[in-house]
Amino acid sequence: MSRDAEAKNLRLYDRRTIERNIKKGLITRKDYEKFLKALDDAAAKGVMGGDIPEVEDRIEHDLPEDADDELDEGDDEEDEADVAASGNPPPSGTNSH
Repeated sequence: MSRDAEAKNLRLYDRRTIERNIKKGLITRKDYEKFLKALDDAAAKGVMGGDIPEVEDRIEHDLPEDADDELDEGDDEEDEADVAASGNPPPSGTNSH
């Protein structure tokens, strides 16, 4: 079976379209159940809960401890001062063109 034919065949068994394909008569429920039983167990490939230490370590080491405080302090006030100093009104959210 060619790659294209195999991919097309697998799409018949897609769980999002299986009911439609059964109603159209493209496959039978028995064929679908046989297909499901033939699938390999992929439980070992999944991750259920738990921490991912690599990501947490990277996050902890990339940001200084007071990074949240620095981000929160004065951002809004500086933006408002920049707009007032420029002489341009803030955007209104509507398109005037």
